[in-house]
Amino acid sequence: MLLGGCDPIIDIGGAFFPGWIFAAIGGLAGMLVVRQILAWTGIEQHLLFRGFAHLGVFTAISACLWYVFFLT
Repeated sequence: MLLGGCDPIIDIGGAFFPGWIFAAIGGLAGMLVVRQILAWTGIEQHLLFRGFAHLGVFTAISACLWYVFFLT
């Protein structure tokens, strides 16, 4: 709890943004790419819970981006 303010802060043009915002944006972009691939191959129509599947892909990509760029 004492280290809550120790997340990476990125300076863009004088404005400071927390690193998780960039991980979330990258996760969203990656999820959209995966969704297009699944739709193109015809796999998406066989997904039972599409919303949860896309949410899982988004979460996995965001967590991987966070780990690669901010925790190493």
